[in-house]
Amino acid sequence: MLTKNDLQQIRGVIKEENNPMQKELKKHGKLLRSLKKDQNTMLGMLDKEQMQQRKRLKRVEDNLGLAPIS
Repeated sequence: MLTKNDLQQIRGVIKEENNPMQKELKKHGKLLRSLKKDQNTMLGMLDKEQMQQRKRLKRVEDNLGLAPIS
């Protein structure tokens, strides 16, 4: 049967082994947040560009008297 001291030693070993993994996970979490922020920025830029292109196409269609494609 394990004693209270044995259990505390096991907990200590587990914590020691988990510390490097926790640090690595924190780094990965920061990287993922950064990538998500960059992705959202790019999607916003692409959405804005798409809206500008749609407006431009609409003006061209109106100017040439063409029926809308979509």
